[in-house]
Amino acid sequence: MSTRDTSGIAAASDASDTQTVMDVRPGAHRYVRFNGAAKKVGEYVAQDYRKPVVITGERSWEAFEKAGGTVGSDVPVLRYDGSVTFRNMDELTEKVLDEEADVIVAVGGGRLCDTAKGVHHNTNLPLITVPTIAATCAASSSVIIVYDENGKRIAGIPLRHGAELVIADPLIIAAAPERYLVGGIGDTLAKWYEAEGIQRHLTNPEPADTLGLMAAKVTRDYLVREGDEAIESVRRGVSDEVLGHMVDVIVHVASCVGGFAGKNGRVSGAHAVHNGLTACPETQVSTHGQKVAYGILVQLAAQSEWAEFDRLVPTYRKIGLPCTFAEVGAEPTPQNLAKVAEVAGGSESFFRQAVPDIDEARVIDCIKRVDARAAAIDEKLAEISNGVPLESEPADTATDVTAGLAQGLAQ
Repeated sequence: MSTRDTSGIAAASDASDTQTVMDVRPGAHRYVRFNGAAKKVGEYVAQDYRKPVVITGERSWEAFEKAGGTVGSDVPVLRYDGSVTFRNMDELTEKVLDEEADVIVAVGGGRLCDTAKGVHHNTNLPLITVPTIAATCAASSSVIIVYDENGKRIAGIPLRHGAELVIADPLIIAAAPERYLVGGIGDTLAKWYEAEGIQRHLTNPEPADTLGLMAAKVTRDYLVREGDEAIESVRRGVSDEVLGHMVDVIVHVASCVGGFAGKNGRVSGAHAVHNGLTACPETQVSTHGQKVAYGILVQLAAQSEWAEFDRLVPTYRKIGLPCTFAEVGAEPTPQNLAKVAEVAGGSESFFRQAVPDIDEARVIDCIKRVDARAAAIDEKLAEISNGVPLESEPADTATDVTAGLAQGLAQ
């Protein structure tokens, strides 16, 4: 089956139109995480399979081997080209079929895992993932994100189910560049804002919707409570329990949000803005999570959630997430804003699940307001760093950029 063919994926039902059809795909069947796990991958694979084939990238495989990772001395190792395209998925599908493999082992980051999931979907072979960075939940999620040859997102394809097994080794992730974990925090933080933004419009949520929202809350709470410390662990190259928690939250728990709640727990405003940003090739300098994090701010602007916006910007500045359009990599020219708005505010955009009346003009206006407000907050933060006290103001004073900021910083 080609990756493009999604026939048979939607649950068939003869239920009446008024009856809800549940189709829960919570993610990976099994998830394990411990220091040194890379050295045990071959043992895990051998428990159930005899002819594995590896799909990986150059840097991913290097990091895996440096950590002592092994799948087996005679296991074929295939390289993806980094594009996450239908073309590369189909090319790798042919190679995997030629190997007559009985399982696919994906070693790498989110783009690699999505490519391998495309091959898994084409072949229906079991999939084991070994994430080498904690930048997204792609290793666990039951969705494939596909891009065109220019890096623009073009499709999101649901899988029959997630990976059979995810093997996470924090030692590899601790050795990866800090920006990937920072981006992972940004991408995972969006789980709460997007799911809550969708479910606030539901009059009678299903139990699985609520479970997904609770998973989103768990991710948010861990990110807020331990995110800074986890980033510091990566800066020091130390794999401690805090980093382990962050790997669990970003790689696995986050996948349960959309896995349980489905469309009521997946993407809305933040990812819609991300998808729009991919229409600007210059933004490829930013990770997926960095673009999504900026999208959270735009979504909050569209929801007029300014008190929450004011609390987030100082946190973003502290850990290194972008707060302005230019910081994502592209200049806010009318042409670039129009490209983003066409995708993020178009009639088919899933931004509408959180903000039903969003449109292209409003997206552009929100981006401009985000940039201006972030700059104003930066000025206030600079005053604080220079010893000028910031007076507390009511958190619901939405017309003032200092609303709630002093309280948030004090906490």
